[in-house]
Amino acid sequence: MPLFTYQQTTLPLDATWHMPNSPRSALAEYLNGPRIPNALRFDVDEVAELSVDKNPMSLTHMLPSAERFKKELEKLGINKDTHVVLYDTIGVFSSPRALYTFKAFGHDKVSVLDGGLPRWIEEGNEVEMGEAGEIGSSEYPTVQGPKKDWVRSYEEMVSNSKKPLSDPTIEIVLDHRPAARFLGINPEPRPNLPSGHIPNSRSLPFTQYLVPASDKKPFTNYRPVSELKQVLTEGLGGETVWDDIVSRDKSIVFSCGSGMTAAIGWLANELIRESEGKAPKSALYDESWTGYALREDSKIARNGHYKP
Repeated sequence: MPLFTYQQTTLPLDATWHMPNSPRSALAEYLNGPRIPNALRFDVDEVAELSVDKNPMSLTHMLPSAERFKKELEKLGINKDTHVVLYDTIGVFSSPRALYTFKAFGHDKVSVLDGGLPRWIEEGNEVEMGEAGEIGSSEYPTVQGPKKDWVRSYEEMVSNSKKPLSDPTIEIVLDHRPAARFLGINPEPRPNLPSGHIPNSRSLPFTQYLVPASDKKPFTNYRPVSELKQVLTEGLGGETVWDDIVSRDKSIVFSCGSGMTAAIGWLANELIRESEGKAPKSALYDESWTGYALREDSKIARNGHYKP
């Protein structure tokens, strides 16, 4: 996932997002710099769906409507020929969610900068500081989407959770939050939200896909594809399960706290598909744990001692 050589049709976008309990401001960091030269800002919260009928829980960074996404593309000066390169200031954290959004609406000329801004700086590349550049405008063709088979609703998740594990139609749900939150041992970072998990889902923390940051490498980045497949295969329950999902053309569903780090797993699966020519179909539970746990009727499974 390298950053492409700059051309007139290449546009870097800062897609940084920080956890709700973080003191950092993604917008302030972008405006002050450092940032990749000519980069514009793509805010997944700003472009999110806000209508009550489509976002009844008033959640952040939900997939927008096609019209809302089209307006955002035009505001950023993006057209069909623009190759968008997404990055964040962690390395790999929020940029995969932005990529998922672009692809869900059919803009396929899009990449993630593996290692993000910290890697860009570490490797000696030029950066900008201070005032950001002017934003152009464009006319973008009609946008279709989001692709229905890429998204799961609350109702679909509840229905799936009620199926016995022996049901051949059940979709395996991978929860990418830290294991202690999945088990109900540690609290959620969002106030008054209980921890635990959707019945029948499996824990696979998103950090397992990544090479962690260190003193010598101040960024996270994806592991090699062979390791990504091993992580995902083990997370699903082994090679037999992986092969069964692929052969039956079933989907795996990625979830997390709010639909952000779930996309790290989604992109890992796409990298496997790109490398090997096949991988399970996949979808995101867009609301993820926040939307599920906010509903009073939701059944919450816990394997720990934490009580909200």
